[in-house]
Amino acid sequence: MAYRQTEQVARRLADNRRRILTAARELVSEGGFAKAQITAVAKKAGLATGTLYRYFPSKDDLCRQVFRDVSSREMNLLAGVAASARPALERFDIVLRSFAGRALKGSRLAYALLAEPVDVALAEERSRFRRTHAAIFARILEDAIAEGAIAPCDTKLTAACIAGAIPTALVGPLAPDTEGLDIESVVDSIVRFCFGAIGVSSSARSISYQPEARP
Repeated sequence: MAYRQTEQVARRLADNRRRILTAARELVSEGGFAKAQITAVAKKAGLATGTLYRYFPSKDDLCRQVFRDVSSREMNLLAGVAASARPALERFDIVLRSFAGRALKGSRLAYALLAEPVDVALAEERSRFRRTHAAIFARILEDAIAEGAIAPCDTKLTAACIAGAIPTALVGPLAPDTEGLDIESVVDSIVRFCFGAIGVSSSARSISYQPEARP
């Protein structure tokens, strides 16, 4: 009997945590981290404010976890592409299109992750997110050099430049007041720029894609 009660408590605690994080993520998607106030999250999750504090001592702790959850999901998706058996330049193209395309389609949440003014704690998470993104690009560039697809370069530095340039380029398109956005055009421009950064022109590329790999 005691074991069953412990199991039930564990399930209830896990469910409460899931509800809190889901509610917080939805609020961030609606209005950025500024909207994810503790009282608003508790109300949306259907829990008392005091209950929420048992899981997350502060709004900073909660927002950090939301950032980690969302960014980890995105980076795992890109890392999966980077580790595939496709030619390196094809992987490079897919990762670029996936990241930029998914960001633009989930614009408010992406703006919160990439560009919304945040405190030091979230700024650190954002820096970690970009370092992970850069590491993914570095791996692909190393493979591209090994395949003879691009000239030798400092892959870590080049990858860091690309990982920094993409969020900067997306700030304007992702801004809450942006209207009439042509997502395909923005993505194509980012892809063209990034290929140019590694010395590959549009005319030099001929890449075929599998539909499921597109964002």
